[in-house]
Amino acid sequence: MNSFKKILVSLTMAAAISSVSPAAFSKPAGEEAVTTAVVNTIASLEQALSLMEKGGDNEAVNKAIGTARQQQKEFRFEVTERQRQKAVNMLVRAQNDLKAGNLQPAEQSLREGLASFKEMKAIYDKTH
Repeated sequence: MNSFKKILVSLTMAAAISSVSPAAFSKPAGEEAVTTAVVNTIASLEQALSLMEKGGDNEAVNKAIGTARQQQKEFRFEVTERQRQKAVNMLVRAQNDLKAGNLQPAEQSLREGLASFKEMKAIYDKTH
């Protein structure tokens, strides 16, 4: 009877562990949020650059850059963290130049920021 109890407890524990196992091996939910953040940031920056190239309203360009700055906050990846901070500084510089009416430097900063985020995405994709 004692060995029967031990077998029953062992089988119950094995069933409990195997039911938890698929969740343990699934993709972390955080990775999806990080990927979405960087993709949305790049899309917003491309939209801002497109508006700027078409001679669009500076306020619309500024809003697109602001949206990108908000979206990038979710992109947290230790390997590219310093690069992300530098890219955000480029976006701030682009917004300041845009407000001051310096379109050429604003466009250059925007292009550099976009290139930096694309590079960070490539690094992230390569490691995940």
